[in-house]
Amino acid sequence: MRASKVYIRPSSLPLSPILPSSSLLIANFFHLWSSANMKSALLFFFFFFITALLLCRAPTAVSVTCNPMELSPCAKAILSAAPPTTACCAKLKEQKPCFCQYMKNPKLQGYINSKNSKKVAGTCGVPMPKC
Repeated sequence: MRASKVYIRPSSLPLSPILPSSSLLIANFFHLWSSANMKSALLFFFFFFITALLLCRAPTAVSVTCNPMELSPCAKAILSAAPPTTACCAKLKEQKPCFCQYMKNPKLQGYINSKNSKKVAGTCGVPMPKC
């Protein structure tokens, strides 16, 4: 006499033919997926995850306070044609959105439009805007 395999069906599954264990897992998954509550929970989780992912990757706008005194690390380089320091280049990049405002200021025009300031900006890789 040959022994037959006995499969135990969990009580959470609907009445159906008794399936082997791998098929049982797949059937259980599809049974849960067909539940309206499970669909809404998975859709909510999916949209929540995508939204969180997008918010993490979204660039944040940084406001710059336009203050010409922030460019003081560049004074030596602009006034004496010395090479710009790392601090000078960092401040130039930070203050770049303010350059047009500085160029329109009669007290600052001479410094901003000088050959040395353009050379310093070029050395730091900061293009001078056309205003």
